[in-house]
Amino acid sequence: MKLLALHTCCAPCLMGVYDVLAEEAERVAVIFYNPNIEPMDEYLKRRDTCFDYAREKDIDFIEIAPDNDWEQVDANDEQRCFSCYLLRLGRTAQWAASNSYDSFATTLSISPWQNLEAINRAGTHIAQSYPDVSFAQYDFRNYYREAQNKARDLGIYRQNYCGCLRGRAEVQEQRKRCKKASASRNSDTK
Repeated sequence: MKLLALHTCCAPCLMGVYDVLAEEAERVAVIFYNPNIEPMDEYLKRRDTCFDYAREKDIDFIEIAPDNDWEQVDANDEQRCFSCYLLRLGRTAQWAASNSYDSFATTLSISPWQNLEAINRAGTHIAQSYPDVSFAQYDFRNYYREAQNKARDLGIYRQNYCGCLRGRAEVQEQRKRCKKASASRNSDTK
């Protein structure tokens, strides 16, 4: 792997994997393509934070504008995450092929909240359409906590949902259930 196009979703995930990948590749270009991130102010926060981090570290940063591609993904479909991975990794691989990069990967593989098997399946599937570009599979989940702590210590924005509105609603519902369970446990111990 000489030239790596690295899809990234946010600065904390980029912080967690960039140094490892920069050791393996001659050049890494960070691709910010995330049409799933809603609402727009959330998209802008994540993009700007990622851009600022990349600029500070002298990392090549490319934004691919979030056109209407997200409308292709059915937010109510049980396969929406896989479809989202296909969309984002597909555009990253397309950029890689158009710019003579020989591989692509994603920072999504750092998150314990993402489906690593589906990410790898999507990346492998996409790579079949680009004979000169390979998908570099990684499991960076062991770096997640360290990256989150580093981002917090540096005051870097950390989001609390994947990006899509359905994902945000699911996280909010999960938090409500956890708070309710915690309150119930606390009242039982009194």
